[in-house]
Amino acid sequence: MQKPLLISALLAAVTLSGCDMFGGPSADIPDAELRQKWRECKSISNPSRTKVLACENYERECDRRKNKGNIACY
Repeated sequence: MQKPLLISALLAAVTLSGCDMFGGPSADIPDAELRQKWRECKSISNPSRTKVLACENYERECDRRKNKGNIACY
């Protein structure tokens, strides 16, 4: 009986917290800086796992801005 409650609580916590790392201060990166970091990511041939995660976040932020009509990275 506790297991369904635990699963529901975890699901609610994940849903409420969201998965977008750029929901906070990182979303305030100026367009020029974001574009520079995004382009740098495109030129790395063998990135570390940490760099891959950072680049995925830059890509996600570029896509988020693109969906709002801001084509900072493209």
